Amino acid sequence: MAAATASQATSHKKTHHRTPSTPAPAASANPLVTTQSSTAVPDSGVAYPGRKTTITQAQSDTAQLPAAPSGNESIVVTGTLFRDPNTHSSSPITHLTRQDMQQRGLKTATDVVQQLSSNGAGNLTNAWSAGGGFAAGGSAPSLRGLSTDSTLVLMDGQRNSYYPLADDGVRNFVDTNWIPQSIIEAVDVQQDGGSATYGADAVAGVVNYITRKEIKGFEGNAEGGLSQRGDSGHQRLYATFGHGDLHRDGYNFYINGEYQQDDPLYYRQLQSPYNNGDLTGLGGVNGNTNALSPDGTINSTFFSATPAAVVRPVTPGATRGTGPYTLLNQSAGCSSVGQLVSGNLVSAPGGATQTCMQNSQQYAQVAPDQRRIEGTAHFTANVTDRSQLVAMFNWSQTRTITTDSPSAIGVYTQGRLATSSLTLLPVTINGQLNPNNPYAAQGEQAQILGTFGNVIPTTTQTTQNYRGSVRYSGWEPSKWGSDWNYDVNFVGMNSLLDQTYTGVPTINGINNAINNGTYNFVDPSQNSRAVLNSIFPVNTIHARTQEYSGEATANKGLFKLPGGMVKLAIGGNIRWESLNDPSANPINYSDLGAQYTSKINPVSAQGQRWVEAGFYELDIPVVKMLDINTSGRYDNYSEGFHHFSPKVGVQFKPFRELTLRGTFSKGFRVPSFAETGGKTVGYTGWTVDNPAWQASHGNNAYSQGTSIGLQNVGNPNLKPETSTNISAGPIFKPTSWMTLDFEYWYIKKNNYITGNTLAASSVANSWLNCGNTCLPSGITVTPNPVDPQYPDAQPSPGIISAQYVNARSLMTDGFDFGIEVHHRLPGIFHDVMWYSKGQGTYVRRFNQTNPDGTVYRFAGTLGPYSAVSASGTPHWRANWSNTLTWKNLAVTPTVYYTSGYKTVADDSGSSALNANGVTYSRSCAGTLSGSTNNNAPTTQCKVKGFWDVDLTVNYKVNQRWSVYANVYNLLGFRAPLDYATYGGYLYNSSWTQKGIVLRSFQFGVNVAL
Repeated sequence: MAAATASQATSHKKTHHRTPSTPAPAASANPLVTTQSSTAVPDSGVAYPGRKTTITQAQSDTAQLPAAPSGNESIVVTGTLFRDPNTHSSSPITHLTRQDMQQRGLKTATDVVQQLSSNGAGNLTNAWSAGGGFAAGGSAPSLRGLSTDSTLVLMDGQRNSYYPLADDGVRNFVDTNWIPQSIIEAVDVQQDGGSATYGADAVAGVVNYITRKEIKGFEGNAEGGLSQRGDSGHQRLYATFGHGDLHRDGYNFYINGEYQQDDPLYYRQLQSPYNNGDLTGLGGVNGNTNALSPDGTINSTFFSATPAAVVRPVTPGATRGTGPYTLLNQSAGCSSVGQLVSGNLVSAPGGATQTCMQNSQQYAQVAPDQRRIEGTAHFTANVTDRSQLVAMFNWSQTRTITTDSPSAIGVYTQGRLATSSLTLLPVTINGQLNPNNPYAAQGEQAQILGTFGNVIPTTTQTTQNYRGSVRYSGWEPSKWGSDWNYDVNFVGMNSLLDQTYTGVPTINGINNAINNGTYNFVDPSQNSRAVLNSIFPVNTIHARTQEYSGEATANKGLFKLPGGMVKLAIGGNIRWESLNDPSANPINYSDLGAQYTSKINPVSAQGQRWVEAGFYELDIPVVKMLDINTSGRYDNYSEGFHHFSPKVGVQFKPFRELTLRGTFSKGFRVPSFAETGGKTVGYTGWTVDNPAWQASHGNNAYSQGTSIGLQNVGNPNLKPETSTNISAGPIFKPTSWMTLDFEYWYIKKNNYITGNTLAASSVANSWLNCGNTCLPSGITVTPNPVDPQYPDAQPSPGIISAQYVNARSLMTDGFDFGIEVHHRLPGIFHDVMWYSKGQGTYVRRFNQTNPDGTVYRFAGTLGPYSAVSASGTPHWRANWSNTLTWKNLAVTPTVYYTSGYKTVADDSGSSALNANGVTYSRSCAGTLSGSTNNNAPTTQCKVKGFWDVDLTVNYKVNQRWSVYANVYNLLGFRAPLDYATYGGYLYNSSWTQKGIVLRSFQFGVNVAL
């Protein structure tokens, strides 16, 4: 994805969100439209987008400030227990207003966080879902690159249920796709540890979506868009109606509905080289299925099945591999499946193989078909002069459809649990000659290689979320000289997911089709629905997560110091959370044929727990220039985990232009349900290093390795991860209209939970030598079914099973930079207001220390590779947005930048390590090549950086209507080629998605009545 969105608030201190008492109409998408502030007044009094202000020629640079809040309003302040809009934060917090989002063309809650500069390795994007990710249909940020499970996502300071599918089958996360963007007033991103306030999962930071308090009248929006190619269609609608004025009527109620449809995008729709497996033009090879090598022979590396099935005779017990494959349907040709080659057939030396060629990118998906529907009912009432009730109900449905290439039927199934019989018998089980075996009359068996080309595997994820929340808060006078402020809230959320697979065969289904001859391989179009259903039974699982949480807090001033009132807050929380995600493809070792083929990975997780917590916060304004804040939280989990998380923050302001701030905190993350009680199977490459074993299989395709399953098994003895967080830096305010901030951050996780770090190929080859007896403790190998050609030979390794383990540590550190400007241009441009906001993040180190002491160094490389889907850790991510407003027109260009990185990763065995685990060589010779891209050149050392420029134009037609246009990737920059990642074909979907889509456009209209 592109880089970040927003920087620190304009003030020398963090300006926290305060919910407004009057609505901001939809037309406020234009910076010139009158909107109610969602941001407290900074010290300088400088107006900026989000504040209630109408910019006219008669105004000065300093706009009229909004009125102070009334005492009965419910205030949401991120990162603190003090519900006070004037609270100063020593934590670095990025604040994004609703207007910031509109100016930058950020249309969803997901877009807002994915483009943060602090969003690093391991972020989960919708584009990754299209590639068959474990958590397809979900999306989540990964602050500081510490993965989705270390970033806590809240709504109005309250927790949400996890997405029913875990990221990579192991990491619990909150899906941001379900959150209705049109009712979001602001987003606060706390970029240091939040465990002292919020508990587990907040190790890397907190994202808090803050909803609008009050909406009056009708607001509506209609939007459409497409790419410059005419694909990637996009439609978005929302409507909101509200009634009641909090100050006049004492209540407000609004209802809201949203709809968004994003059409799928396929690689075949893209430009070269992304739309083709033939990379000879880049110095690679022709990776299309059954492609010719430069010498005119078949490239055996890519010899595989195509929709035009081929067969060859097999004599039981004889040496295999010498007979030629021939087209099963000689009249079918290859024109329907790919390029014509040598009169529809190509031959290897000696006529060993003959088959057709097919573009390997024909079926691959860049982005999924995704539809979101959401509905909200929101009610706010002033119960008394000193208290307020807020209640909200949310419902959402997200439907994501992904497709895959047709399933294969052949000599082997890509090294995974293969079919037990892959030969066509001369006589079917009913005693008739096999119609699919052209050698049946001679009594010979035949091996078949092909795909079910007319059946496209399709996965549909439909998630429904039901969330209800209520908050009662206020203040009561105290005879001890300071008022009590209190807040009691409850939230309950259920996330239900139906995951339906169609077009995926079972192993038994394939075998039955072969043995009984009912499936017509000669002309697949003649197969009946009943026959197809017997091979491709519909597979549906129902997964569910739940979250119920009750919390109460109270705070009051204790006594005064020279710097102000000493304040104390205390609170308690009790919650229950659960997850049930059954496997869609459980491994039945007594009947391996009952499994679906490798299109469905066996993943499962279950668990439930109670959590009780008590917490406090103490703010001590020692003197006017020095404030000390300390907080702590004790969490107790019914699983036996418990932890105390302290935090200390300091702000020192020696003079108006400079503030020094810093925090030190301890945090923790409990093991996920999958890490303690789940099973996850993924697949990785396997290079065979056992010539004798290969010879026992006649060096056939079965013995060539290709891929092997890695099954991570839950470990109930895992320890929680514990963290140390440090942030420190200055905020400069050289003028009343400019703020500069700098931050150093450091995070270290101890007891870092990870899958086994042993190389799969090494384990597999050791098992071939001596079985499970010579493997490390806790690691076992389950073999594949036997080779049908050589049933008496040792089978290939199928699945390596290992428990999750606690590594020693994972640490990262770096720097954040921010700038914010709000000023009227000088001279003849005096009527033009300039609002500038930018942020950059530099990752200095990102190191993992394994149980054996080996150190993986990931910063500036494609690592972590296996842990975060090869998204990599670029050193730099940055952005800069500038809004110029003149009369009824506002123009905002935003520049995003992500730096390049080396195409090596220590956790993928691509670098040479010395005995101490220190990397000393990352040469081109050591460059890895992802299994998806092994037809690409292998000499790429570094991927180039990526720039993106987006442009938004807003125009206010009148008081009710406004129109806007967004151009993404305005300059048409292309994604730099990345030969090593597998998150996308030849590109990195985490950072450069806009460079694949190229230039795209969206147009919309807002109305407020």
